[in-house]
Amino acid sequence: MWKKGAYGFLGLLAVYFLYVIFFKNISVPQQQMEKQIKTKKVVYRLKDDAIIYADEQIGAPTDDIIKFKGVIVDLTKKNMMISAKNATVETKTSNLTFEGKVFGKSKDNKWNLMTERAEYKKEGDRVTTTARTKVVNNEKKMELEADRVETTTAFKEVKGIGNVIYKQADKNLNSNEATYYDDAQKINAVGNVVYKDSKGTMTSNSAIYDIVKKQVEATGNVKYQGKDLMVTAAKAYYDETTQITRGTGGGTFHYKPKNITGSYVDGVYDLKNELLTTGSKYVLNYDGYVVNGTNMVYAFKAGDATLNSNFAIRKQNFVISGTSGNINTNSKNIFSNNMMMRSDQGDVIKSKTGEGNFEKREFKFDGNVNGKIRGNVKDFVADPKKMVDSEAIYFRGNTAKVYFLVHKNKDYSVTRSEIKGNVNMNYKEINLNSQYNEIDTSKNLIMARDKVMMNFRGNTQMTSNFIYLDLNTEKGYAQNNVKIVSNIDGIGSVNISADKATIDNKARKLILDGNVETYRGKTKVTSKKATYYVDQKILENEQNIKINYYLQKNDSNTQTTGKADPKDTAAVDNVYSRLNINADDVKNNTSLNLVKSMVASNGVNTQVKWTSSNTNAIDVTGKINKQFYGGTSKTVTMNANIVSKNAQKIKSFNLTVPSETVLEMLKRGSSNIYIPVVSRVDTEITLPRTVGINTFKGMIQVPVTWKANGAVVSDRINVNAYNSELEGTLTYLGTNYTKTYRIKLNQW
Repeated sequence: MWKKGAYGFLGLLAVYFLYVIFFKNISVPQQQMEKQIKTKKVVYRLKDDAIIYADEQIGAPTDDIIKFKGVIVDLTKKNMMISAKNATVETKTSNLTFEGKVFGKSKDNKWNLMTERAEYKKEGDRVTTTARTKVVNNEKKMELEADRVETTTAFKEVKGIGNVIYKQADKNLNSNEATYYDDAQKINAVGNVVYKDSKGTMTSNSAIYDIVKKQVEATGNVKYQGKDLMVTAAKAYYDETTQITRGTGGGTFHYKPKNITGSYVDGVYDLKNELLTTGSKYVLNYDGYVVNGTNMVYAFKAGDATLNSNFAIRKQNFVISGTSGNINTNSKNIFSNNMMMRSDQGDVIKSKTGEGNFEKREFKFDGNVNGKIRGNVKDFVADPKKMVDSEAIYFRGNTAKVYFLVHKNKDYSVTRSEIKGNVNMNYKEINLNSQYNEIDTSKNLIMARDKVMMNFRGNTQMTSNFIYLDLNTEKGYAQNNVKIVSNIDGIGSVNISADKATIDNKARKLILDGNVETYRGKTKVTSKKATYYVDQKILENEQNIKINYYLQKNDSNTQTTGKADPKDTAAVDNVYSRLNINADDVKNNTSLNLVKSMVASNGVNTQVKWTSSNTNAIDVTGKINKQFYGGTSKTVTMNANIVSKNAQKIKSFNLTVPSETVLEMLKRGSSNIYIPVVSRVDTEITLPRTVGINTFKGMIQVPVTWKANGAVVSDRINVNAYNSELEGTLTYLGTNYTKTYRIKLNQW
C-alpha cells in the first residue's frame, strides 16, 4: 500500500513539473530542475553522455532508437540541459532530437534557447534548430531570434539563419543571416541588414557589430536614415557613443529640413552636431547652387561650409571658383580666396579675395582685380551667346564691386561695376586709367574720376578729374583740370590744358572749352576754345587767341623759366636743404604732414608740390596705407618740387612703409561694424559678434564683445536713452581695440 502511495505522489510531482516546464514556459533553476528530475518515472543513462528524465520511454535499451515523452536531458559533460515534449535518442551516436516546446538552458544560467524543433549532435557538439528559435543571453540581456539556429552547448558562436532579429537595449539588428561571437563580442550579419537605434536606421548588404565598442561596420549599399539626415555609402562605420559615421567608397547625403543634397567619395558625419567633413571629392546642391570641390567641412543646421581646397560653385550661367573659401547655404553668402567668377557667355573676373551673394545680386572683389565683361546686357535673353572678346570691356584695379540683374530665363548678367584703385579699363580702342571707374553695362556707359587718364593711339594722353563716356557712340566729355600730352615728331612734347573737353573717339577729336592753354616748344598759346585732332596731332584754337614766348634753362636740379631772380634761386636752395621727412613718422603714424609751402631764410615764400612713386602706399596728401595685416613692407619715393616764381628744385625721399600691426588692423576693422539706425525707443537691435577684416592672406573673422554703461550685453539689446552709446571691443591674438559707437535714434 505504501508503495502505491509513493508512486502516486511521484506521479503528481511529475505532472506539476511538466506543467511548469512546458505550459508555463518559465525558466527553472538548475537545482530545482534536478530536484524535480528525481520524481520522474523514467531515468535513462545514455552512456556517460547524458541522463534522460522522462514521463514515458518507448523502446528498449538495446534499441538503436528510443523515444521519450515529457523529457529533460542533462548533457552531463556539457554546460547544457534541454527539455521538450518529445525526444528521440540514437543510442549508438548519442545524438538527440527534440520536438515541442524545446527549452535549452546553460547550467551557469547564462543562456536560454527556445524553439519547437532541435537536434543535438555529439560529434562537434552541435545544437541545430529547424524551427523559429529565440536565444537569450541573460547576462548581457541580449536576444537573437531566427528561423534556424546553429550553435554549441558552450554558445561560443550562435548562428541565426533566416529573418534574424538581434535585440539589445534600444537597438535592433535584422538580417537574413547573423553569427554571434561570444569571445569577440561581435555580430556578423549578412543579407538585407537593418540596424536601428534611437537615433536612426542603417541598412546594408552586410554588417559587423562590435557590442563592447558599440560600433557598426556596414558594407554594400549602405544607407543611414536619421531624423534630419540621410546618407548612402559603399561602406560605413558608425559609432553609437560619439554618433559619428564615416562613409567610404562614394555615396550621397540629403539634409531633409533644407532639402540639401550632395555626393562624396569619403566623408565623416557628426550626426549629433549635423556636421560633414570630407577630404576628397564632393558635390553639394542647394537652392539652384552646385558646389564641387575636394575638401569641405559643412554644418548642415547652420548652413556654414568651409571649403579648404580648390572648389567651384555654379549658379545658373555663372561659376565661382577659388583655392579656398566659405559659403552659407542659408544666407547664400560666398567668400573665396583667389576668386574667379566666369559666365557661360565669357564674362571673367579674378581677384585675390572675393565675396558676395547672387540673391542680393552683388559681389565684391579685393586685390589685383582683373576682368572682362559684356556690354548691352539688355539683349541677353534674345541673344545669350558668348560675347566677342574684341567687344568686351576689360578692366583692372585694386577692388571692384559688381552688380547683377536676373533675366526671365533666370540667368544672370553683370549690369554695373565699380572699380577702385589704380583702375585700367579697355574697350576696343579706348584705354582709360583712373582711381575710380563705374561701368553701366546695361547701357554701355562709363564714368571715371580721380586722376583720370585716357590714352589714344600715337602717344597721346588726356588727363582730368572726371570722364564720362557712352561706349555705344564712343562719345563723352572730360572736365576739371583737363590736360592733353602728345609727342609730335620734330617738335617734341605738346601740353594742352582746358576746363572741359568733349570726346568724339570715332571722329578722333577732342573739343576743348574754357581757359585753353597750349605749350608747344617755346610757345605758349591760350584761347577760349580749341579742337584737337588726335591722329593728325593738329590743334585749332579759336576765340581770344594769345601767343607768349618763354625760355627754359636747366642747371642741375635747379630749373628756371625765363629770367629767375637770384633771391628765388637762393630761396629754393635754402628750402631744399631744410625740407625733411622723418622715417619714424612713416612707421608710427597713419599720415605725413607734407608741407605745401615754406618761407626761406631770405624771407621769400616757396611752394612745394608732392608726387609719389606708389600712391597706394603713400598718396600725395601724405596718407599712409600700411597694406593689409600680414603683408610685406613697401618702398616709396616721395618727390618734393620746390618752386619760387621761375626757380624750382626737386628733392627725393626714399621711404619704407611697414605692414600694419594687429592694433592698426583692428582699428581699421572697427570701421566695418554697422550699427543700425532706429526710429523709436525700445527697439531691439542685433549686434554683430564678429567682423570680417581683409588681411594679406584673406578675410578673417574677428570676435567683438559689447558693453553698455560698463556692463557686458548680449548680441540683442533694446535701445533706450541709457544705452545710446555702446563700446565694441575687437580682440585678435591677445590684442584689444575698443571703439565707442553711438546708436542713431531719430528722437535724440
